[in-house]
Amino acid sequence: MRINLYFLVVMATMSLGLYTMLGIPYVGIFIFILIMCVYWLSIKQARTMKNIDVSMNSYDYLKSFHTWVKEAISNNSKVMRFFYPLIFLASLMPIMHALKSGEVTSAAISNSGFHLIYGIPTFVWVISFVLAILMYAFGGKIYQWDVNLFYGRIFKKIEIMIAEMETLQN
Repeated sequence: MRINLYFLVVMATMSLGLYTMLGIPYVGIFIFILIMCVYWLSIKQARTMKNIDVSMNSYDYLKSFHTWVKEAISNNSKVMRFFYPLIFLASLMPIMHALKSGEVTSAAISNSGFHLIYGIPTFVWVISFVLAILMYAFGGKIYQWDVNLFYGRIFKKIEIMIAEMETLQN
């Protein structure tokens, strides 16, 4: 978890620097703020782990930890439903900025015959917003898939250990 927190700070800082170098610092600031909000929520979530009583027996401790992990994933899934589409839309800004500022691409888009909104074809806006809505709708599932990809084996081992301890108790 500590590595993930460091990674969030590094990503936030790198995004701010990268987007500032690309000439669109407002996007970098927006992404920095989004990632730092996730960082702050993760720190807040980690503090609740300290509520688990370490003096319990192994079975009760594992059950408490497992419950805490499930609750943390559930809470983070709700946050990620908003985070993923916002990051996606923000990451499109440099592309749109480049399309509008480039003389050749700007002229080609203007002469394409497509309906334009702020110099970008309407169908690009529609596709972007449809993808963002899909990310919102499936953001929790995407996050759970992401967590299971990295930590699924560990969670499975915890569940197996709990099941084995319950079998031994009976």
